[in-house]
Order: sequence, then C-alpha cells, then structure tokens
Amino acid sequence: MALRAYFAELLGTFILVFIGTGSIITALSIGNGILTIPGILLIGLTFGLTLSSIIYSLGPVSGAHVNPAVSIGAWIAGKFKGRHVIPYIIVQLIGATIASFLILAIVGTSFGIGANTIGKFGVQSALFTEIVLTILFMIVILQTTTRNIEHAGLAIGFYLAVAHLFAIPISGSSLNPARSFGPAIIWGFEPLNQLWIYFVGPIIGAIIGGLIFRFALHVPSDLHMRND
Repeated sequence: MALRAYFAELLGTFILVFIGTGSIITALSIGNGILTIPGILLIGLTFGLTLSSIIYSLGPVSGAHVNPAVSIGAWIAGKFKGRHVIPYIIVQLIGATIASFLILAIVGTSFGIGANTIGKFGVQSALFTEIVLTILFMIVILQTTTRNIEHAGLAIGFYLAVAHLFAIPISGSSLNPARSFGPAIIWGFEPLNQLWIYFVGPIIGAIIGGLIFRFALHVPSDLHMRND
C-alpha cells in the first residue's frame, strides 16, 4: 500500500509541476515574454484547477499532498504518520524534477521552464509572503479534509489559485518546495540561488499552520456530536 501511495505522490507532483509550470510558458509566449494580468489569471487558475483534479483522482491513494510542506504540516498537525514524511518528500522532488526535464525537452529555453524567482519587492517580502500564504493554505487543507467537507478538493484548489493571483508579482507564488525545486535544479542560475526561499518559507508556514490547527482549531469528534 505504501508503494502505491509513494507512486501516487510522484505522479501527482509530476502532473502539478508539468501542467502548472507549462501554463507559465504559455502565458509568457502569449504576452511576448511579458507576464500580463490575463497571463497571471491563466497561471493561477491552471495551478488551482490542476491541484483540485489531483486531489479528487489521487487523494484516495496517497492523500494527494504533492507538496513537501503539506506532508510536514500534516505530520505536525497529527494527521500524517512521521515514517512516511521523508519518502513522500523524496518522491515529490523526483516527480517535480521529471516534469521539469520534460518541459525543457518540449519547449526548450525560449521562455524559461517556469522557475520561481522573487519579484521587485525583494527577498524579505517574498519570504514572508510564502510563509503567510502557506500558513493559510495548511489551515484550509486541514480544516476541509479533517471535517470531510464534500468539496474539499475545490476549496483547496481555489485557495491555491487565489494565492497565485495575489503573490505571483511578489514571490512567484510557490507554497510548494517541490514545485520550485524541479525547475530550479534544471534551470540553475538565479532560481537555484533563490531556492532556499521556497523551502524555508513554505516549510515554516506549514509548521505554523499545522500547530494552529492542532492546538487552536481542531475539534474532537465527540465535541462535534455534543454541539449538534
């Protein structure tokens, strides 16, 4: 069962990075190398809807984390077994790297391969943006999935889309170390030098989000029953 879950995480992360970063190249090509407002909208919706599809299709197999920060945050929240955290992270990074290799093979280097780089607001703004948005991302994920909300996948996907619309000009909007790792490893240079932001920010955010859920928001099932 664990092997199936690991493969599902590899596949899900591959899908997210391949289609998501592919949408960045599409947006840049339409804008002649400039990221326009319609281009940002395209990227945000692509990432969000792709994540929703992954959750509904692969969630029953692995939980569809497709994000090292989510795996760590879920573990901190007490919703994921610690022994699976490292294997999940490894296969997520592998899936993202394979996706970036394939993007490079398909489109070459004309518009990059969708690597994250910080915006004009600087390193501090990018780091804080990644932390705060990942805190909220983690809370949305844990609240909707723990309470078995019917359309949890849509809520999570729409949050990611909105986060991208807000944060692309500031941090490039990653919220996912694997999503940043694959393109940076393949592309190198500036994205590789800035990669630490997209590990430190989302991981800190996921830990804080997991702690907030565990100690401030999580309601035991028996209390739910008494409140009904």
